[in-house]
Amino acid sequence: MLACLSVLVLALASAHLYLDRVIRDFWVYHLEQRLLREVRFARVHLSEVANTDEDLIPLVNEVGLRLGVRTTLINGQGRVLADSETDPSALENHANHPEISTARQQGRGTSVRYSNTLDIEILYVATAVPEIGGGHLVLRLALPLRDMGHIKQRIAQAIWIASTLGLCLALLLAYATSRYISRPILDAIWFVRNIASGRLKHRTLRVGSTRELRDLGTALDDMRRQIQTHIGQITLEKSRLEAVLTSITEAILVTDQSGRILMGNGTFEKLFGVSDAMEGRMPIELVRHREVQDAIEQTLKTGQVVFLDLNRSDSRENHFDVQVAPILQDDQMAGSVTIFYDITELRRLERIRKDFVANVSHELRTPLTAIKGCAATLADGALDDKEAAQRFVQMINTHADRLHNLVEDILDLSRIESGALPLETGVYPIQKMVDSVVGQIRPLAKEKNLAIEIKIKKNVQVQCDRKLIEQALLNLLVNAIKYTPEGGQIWIQARDFKHVENMQTRIALEVKDTGMGIPLSDMNRIFERFYRVDKGRSRAMGGTGLGLSIVRHIMDAHGERVYVESEQGKGSTFGLTLPRI
Repeated sequence: MLACLSVLVLALASAHLYLDRVIRDFWVYHLEQRLLREVRFARVHLSEVANTDEDLIPLVNEVGLRLGVRTTLINGQGRVLADSETDPSALENHANHPEISTARQQGRGTSVRYSNTLDIEILYVATAVPEIGGGHLVLRLALPLRDMGHIKQRIAQAIWIASTLGLCLALLLAYATSRYISRPILDAIWFVRNIASGRLKHRTLRVGSTRELRDLGTALDDMRRQIQTHIGQITLEKSRLEAVLTSITEAILVTDQSGRILMGNGTFEKLFGVSDAMEGRMPIELVRHREVQDAIEQTLKTGQVVFLDLNRSDSRENHFDVQVAPILQDDQMAGSVTIFYDITELRRLERIRKDFVANVSHELRTPLTAIKGCAATLADGALDDKEAAQRFVQMINTHADRLHNLVEDILDLSRIESGALPLETGVYPIQKMVDSVVGQIRPLAKEKNLAIEIKIKKNVQVQCDRKLIEQALLNLLVNAIKYTPEGGQIWIQARDFKHVENMQTRIALEVKDTGMGIPLSDMNRIFERFYRVDKGRSRAMGGTGLGLSIVRHIMDAHGERVYVESEQGKGSTFGLTLPRI
């Protein structure tokens, strides 16, 4: 509409200026032709009537009066001889006036000049009068253009009125046309903005009746359907990718080509304790290991896969195999993906295996060496000495029992840990299980003059594998007897407590003694295989170093736990948790 308005205003202004000029020229031309006719008639009249120069003055006045114009007669030197309105002697020489000089040369001349005296334009028409005065006289008629301004003003007013009416009509037509043209375009803009904002489910676009607009509407609607299809596919693929990343147990970290983090999966957040937003941060801010940052930068620079080992010692020791690989897009570096393989458990098992082999070898070496020494002594002639032979045979038997117990404990531990020993759970009275175990262990306690006191309420039942729990309780009691000095006391008690997670009632079956206690530095390791607080004393008592480890694995198999509370020199308390029924 603004474009149409600009064109219309420019056209009307140009037309007005053109008509103003044309009307003026037409009016001047019309008056000029009139004065030319009148000056010719006046020249003929002067030449027919005038006999002397004195006759010319009244004739000039008469012509001016009759024609209603200013009449002037000029001689060959440009001097005014007669003028119908002014005293000739008061007028300047007219020889240089353009209409006078043109009339002498061509017979007639015209000009339009502005009069400062009258403050108006005047039309001058002159013609030579060859019939009198020796052919040097010039007759000039002058007509002030007073009416031209008024006529021009009226014509201009008419033109402006017509132009204004035409402009208003044109504006109405331009507005209607622009609305007709722009409404489909506005609908198309609304349609595209909806697509850009993700609102793809709306009516089909209809943008006018012209072929071009119909084609535009069809193309935009096709684009909407294609975008909706592509977004659906992208959303599905994104959901699948998120599901895959969430289910992957390895920690994954993705960066862009500048090394800043784009995303990380839940495992990464859990392993490295990330709680804030990751996007846009540098890997070293979260991993806090310079070698990982250097590996990512090297991959982004060279495009090569980088491997490294990572050890972390925060709340607990963690070991990772780290692989950093490039992400290529159209053979261009688009970023990197870093995968953290948690091998903590693998390293722990490897360490346990090494320790186990070393400990088993050490534990087997002592009795085997003793047995071999006794056998060699007997073979060298000690059999003839009945008393010595009996002593060596007894030593062989003692160490053989030790080997048997060690092998049995190793086999039990292996079966429990591997899951080859199925649990046969049932509901059993806890008092009966305790009485059964105490009946087995009481002779050993009497040898050291140890008192065993049972503090368990009647009719308390637990769900467990009775055989395994009795074995665990037996190991705890044997351990308490070994490390409690003569005359000491052992208590077996059960107490209720609430499980923190599911609020289920649990029974804590505890064995408390007045023994030597456990140093604080050994508390976290006493359930490891072959670990002894007092190694020399434990071996002297015939312990294998596997009793507490067997207890821990029995409780792990039940999904329960074993715990210890101890103060060095004041005794220890070992407890087993069991679900109460």
